[in-house]
Amino acid sequence: MRILVILAIAAFSAQAIPAQELKQITGIPENETKEERKAREKRLEALRDSIAFVEAQMALDSSYFVITADRIMLDNRVNIMSPNAGTNFVLVQGDKAIVQLAFNTGYSGLNGLGGITVEGTIGNRKTKVSKKGDISYSFSVNGISISAQVYITVYKNTNQTMVYINPNFNSNTMTVYGPLIPYDHNGDRYGNKVFQGRTIP
Repeated sequence: MRILVILAIAAFSAQAIPAQELKQITGIPENETKEERKAREKRLEALRDSIAFVEAQMALDSSYFVITADRIMLDNRVNIMSPNAGTNFVLVQGDKAIVQLAFNTGYSGLNGLGGITVEGTIGNRKTKVSKKGDISYSFSVNGISISAQVYITVYKNTNQTMVYINPNFNSNTMTVYGPLIPYDHNGDRYGNKVFQGRTIP
C-alpha cells in the first residue's frame, strides 16, 4: 500500500506540475518577497491537497481508511465542535465498519470512553464521481447493535469529507465532518492511532 501511494504521488506530481516549478515551490528562493512567499505557499498547499485527494481515492479503493471527526452533528440539531479525533471516528477495515462516539463528560458510557462503539459488516458498497469531481462512497452496515446506511462525500482535491449515517431502525441521524486517512490496524502513514472502546456485545 505504501509503495502504491508513493508511486501515485510521484506520478501525480510529474503530471500536474513541471519539474522546475515543483523545485521552486518546495524550496525557499533567496531574496523572496512577501508576495512571492504567499504565492509559493498557496501553490504548495494546493499540491498537498491534491496529493491527499489521491491518497483518499486509493484508500477508498482498498477499503482501509478512517475518518476522524473535526465536527459532529446529531439529528441536525446538536452541533459538537472539535471532538477528540482519536476517539470519534468512522473506521472501515475491509468488510467491517466501526462507528464510535466518545464525549468527555466524566461518564464512562457503554464503550468506556464516554460514548458508544458499534461494529458491523459492510454490504452494498457503491462509488461514483460527480460532475464537480467529488467522490460519493456509500454502503450499508449491519451488526448486532447497528443497522444503517452510510454516505461519504470526499470533496474534490482534498481529503475532507462529510459522512451521513442514517440508521434503519430510527431517525437519529449523525453527520461527521473530517479528513479521510489511509488506515489499517498499524495506524495511518503519519503514525496516528485511533482508540477503540468496548463494542456493544
